[in-house]
Amino acid sequence: MKFKPYPSYKDSGIEWLGEVPKGWDIKKLKYLAKIKNGQDQKQVLIEEGGFPVYGSGGEFGRACQYLYSQKSVLLGRKGTIDKPLFIQEPFWTVDTMYYTKIFSAVFPKFFFYQCLTIEFNYYQFGSTVPSMTQESLHNNYFSVPNFQDQATIADFLDRETLRIDGLVEEKNHFIELLKEKRLALISHVVTKGLDPTVKMKDSGVDWLGEMPEHWVVQPIKYVIDKIESGTSVNASAESAKDNEIGVLKTSCVYSGQFNPFENKAVVEQEIDRVSCPLKIGMLIVSRMNTPDLVGAAGLVTSAPTNLYLPDRLWQISFLNANSTYVYYWTQSTMYRAFIKSVCSGTSSSMQNLSQDQFKSFIFPSPENEEQTKIANFLDNQTTKIDALITETQQSIALLKEHRIALISAAVTGKIDVREVA
Repeated sequence: MKFKPYPSYKDSGIEWLGEVPKGWDIKKLKYLAKIKNGQDQKQVLIEEGGFPVYGSGGEFGRACQYLYSQKSVLLGRKGTIDKPLFIQEPFWTVDTMYYTKIFSAVFPKFFFYQCLTIEFNYYQFGSTVPSMTQESLHNNYFSVPNFQDQATIADFLDRETLRIDGLVEEKNHFIELLKEKRLALISHVVTKGLDPTVKMKDSGVDWLGEMPEHWVVQPIKYVIDKIESGTSVNASAESAKDNEIGVLKTSCVYSGQFNPFENKAVVEQEIDRVSCPLKIGMLIVSRMNTPDLVGAAGLVTSAPTNLYLPDRLWQISFLNANSTYVYYWTQSTMYRAFIKSVCSGTSSSMQNLSQDQFKSFIFPSPENEEQTKIANFLDNQTTKIDALITETQQSIALLKEHRIALISAAVTGKIDVREVA
């Protein structure tokens, strides 16, 4: 949809606003709403009923009383730079958030869309967490049409953002379906092979079921050559440059694929303590993590010479097994079932996987030549699926960029939406 500009413009006097439609005012936020501090929620939390409690991530609890009962926009105050939230019911908000008392001359939803255009650089960064002062927010400039036009623009943006959000939701659902297809494909091929006519036998393993008759069922330890791990060292928050020594983060395998850029530069005093250099062709496994990520694995297809392993990651090499085939085995539902059955830990948030446990996992093992064929087949098929996922993710990013640009253009008067609202 193409939008026309307003009939005439004037200079706003504000560099980032540029020209605004004639008849619009330029006002600081403090003339549109009063900013109030949220309050600690601990004393008012209840199990159910009551009023919603909001933090930077949205609603997370219920309160026995409310802090404010009118329509309001919530803004991150400290430790978060999340987008504003629009609230239409009585609520409580935490002390790391601001809430706003919107003045009667301002259409509340239009004010919300204005707040979405607040620039990132209004946040002040100290030695610990980013923060936004009331003064900084109050002095932010907005362009303001009359009340009726505010309502008209807000209604238009409600409709358009709902449409865009619907498209984003559809595409996210498509991505989930692609991921499910990828998982199902891998899980089937590493347990049943590529030949649908091959004679099958009972594997004797609940999570495996039937498998090709000529395959061997054995613990993975029989094809492992070596399991190595590194040393826990102090490192900066920044990734290592080419001339620096880096230690891998456990997040390097979170996606199910090895990402060498997930690393930290080792501080100079600790460089002599690093051990276990990264090697190409190895399987990296996270031995300690959350329930969903413990045992996460990735195959090293490129190995920068300046990267080393920490003690929470294993580097595994294999004998008489195709490392790519083993990698795909770690991406299967069967492997995750093994992980779930043996993992232990002192809390539900962090679990441990021992080498003995990993070595005991049942590995359905065809001959090496067949492993290579399966690995090549899955490389080809998953590359296609991954490309489609990436393409869809890029499409989502463009939709989100369009959403931001549309809101900004509408509330600053760069486009006239009154006739289409």
